[in-house]
Amino acid sequence: MANIEELQSIELAVWDKLQHEDWLSNLSNKFSELRWLLPKLTAHEGKFHGSILELGAGEGWASSVVKRMHPEALVIASDISPAAIGGIGKWEKIFEAKVDAQISCRSYSVPLPDSSVDLIFSFQAAHHFILQKETLHEVKRLLRPGGICMYLHEPSCREYIHPAAKWRVNHKRPECPEDLLVIERMKRIAQDLGFNIQIAYSTTTLNRGVVEGVYYKALSAFPFLCDWLPCTADFIFTKQ
Repeated sequence: MANIEELQSIELAVWDKLQHEDWLSNLSNKFSELRWLLPKLTAHEGKFHGSILELGAGEGWASSVVKRMHPEALVIASDISPAAIGGIGKWEKIFEAKVDAQISCRSYSVPLPDSSVDLIFSFQAAHHFILQKETLHEVKRLLRPGGICMYLHEPSCREYIHPAAKWRVNHKRPECPEDLLVIERMKRIAQDLGFNIQIAYSTTTLNRGVVEGVYYKALSAFPFLCDWLPCTADFIFTKQ
């Protein structure tokens, strides 16, 4: 099993490679994902104010969207890859919104002061953080009292099915290390760090393949299955 340094090196190499991929294909993918992101931003609109930090921002396109929707907020985009976050300019042009700062850093080591952030969010990225407890410990340090951290549209599963689910996602995309957020583990970490945690399953069939579309249609029809089968979910952590 690869160690943390090896996994992060692979992640960085993937981002370096993505800089040379077809821009139109990337644009199409992000606009498809925007159909997932916008309803979530609208549903949590009242939480997006003050100082906002995105963890695992990639090229920062979601931060650009947030800044477009909330121009009065101070929006900071961060990612482990300098190559990725350095590409934010094109998204700022597309969404006609310039974020206030961009940082290259690990999710568990962010160069910002204690209690300096009102909201932290991540969109489809938290399952790449690897060191989940260390990351949420850093989140706790950064958030002001009553602050909120949102992991949005994340692959999740129960402990019992995690090995099979992890094998599947890595078989599907072998070039980049993938994982799922294990619900029991995230709840334990949240409890240990003193967070309140809420988990909301997302069973939308938008942007799914044929097989996944049928799967999520079934989860939507029988929501109790979401508690036992892999499902995308939103994790909301509130600092006491």
